[in-house]
Amino acid sequence: MVRTTSTHSIGWTLALALVLPASAAAQAARPQSVTVKAGDTLWGLSRQYLGDPFLWPEIYRLNTLVVEDPHWIYPGELLRLASSDAVTAVPTTDTPPPVDPGAPVAQQSPAAPVRVQAAAAPDSDGADMSALFSQGRRNELMRETLRAYSDQPYRPLRRSEFFSSGFLTEGRSLPFGRLTGRVTPPQIAMISDKVTANLYTEVTLAPPSGGSYQVGDSLLVVDLDRDVADFGRLVLPTGLVRVIDVRAGQYVGSVVAVYGDMHNGQRILPTEKFGDAGTVRAVAVADGVQSRLLGGARNRPLKKPQDVIFLDKGRKDGVAAGDVFEVRRTVTRDGDKAVPEVMATLQVVHVNDHSATTRILSITSPDLPIGSEARQIAKLPS
Repeated sequence: MVRTTSTHSIGWTLALALVLPASAAAQAARPQSVTVKAGDTLWGLSRQYLGDPFLWPEIYRLNTLVVEDPHWIYPGELLRLASSDAVTAVPTTDTPPPVDPGAPVAQQSPAAPVRVQAAAAPDSDGADMSALFSQGRRNELMRETLRAYSDQPYRPLRRSEFFSSGFLTEGRSLPFGRLTGRVTPPQIAMISDKVTANLYTEVTLAPPSGGSYQVGDSLLVVDLDRDVADFGRLVLPTGLVRVIDVRAGQYVGSVVAVYGDMHNGQRILPTEKFGDAGTVRAVAVADGVQSRLLGGARNRPLKKPQDVIFLDKGRKDGVAAGDVFEVRRTVTRDGDKAVPEVMATLQVVHVNDHSATTRILSITSPDLPIGSEARQIAKLPS
């Protein structure tokens, strides 16, 4: 019995002796920055350099001046992996080993510094949040990460809205491929008939006949919905996939954004280029384009802010991304006085030749009938 205990003790000692130096060496070898390559994601970089993919918000927090949307990083971008000396992600000195309780007091140096563990500051409502995190630094890191999401500069157009809102085909023949299944590591052949995909799921992709994809390509996963008279089929995005590899002649992608239910059999399209408008604000215009509502992305009778609405005017009519429209109706007040009333304010997030996709900014009347008048009231400076 004593022998077994001794063997286990020696084993643990040897394991610690091997693991601790290796861990310290790994921390010391971690680079201060990394250049993004095709196929990289914050999730993957965090797993590679921080040892935990769930710590990706820390890389995003350190690079908010470079990365606008954490779902989108691009080859050639230089990302910091560690903060400056003034704000370190980990303590600069190791925690001292515990004092042997059997050691004489006289052997401890009186000049040695005394470490005091500071109590976690209570939250504003008096609740002590320290139990949620292993260390006070982790609590601070979480708050900094949340600030990185909330303290963002104003942007009239957002990449996520551009890709997630959908559009009308207008009778065009589009190069649809297919999302064919989910990869089950490590064998690509293990693909079930009915699968769904979540963020960072690896999926297999089939390009259109005669087409091909390259590593780094971004693809929009879509459903084809109802026909809209004279404007073609309604294309509803369910997510974004980035091509990361070609294995055994099959294209493999990683899900980088989810907008709805993603499953095998859905169509995929190469993404359009998003035109970032910076931080400019729309300027009021007189005698703007007059259009009518074609209906919403979903056949819901009542609308709410951020719902998608389509207009019957597009690029060839003078409509552009970032334009602001008002949906109006005429009401009768005081018996016989006709007064125009604003029902909703819309912003164009995607534009085709003869139609536009908008998001509801504000709404006073949730019932927006198809055919209601919408007039352009503001445009982004060109």
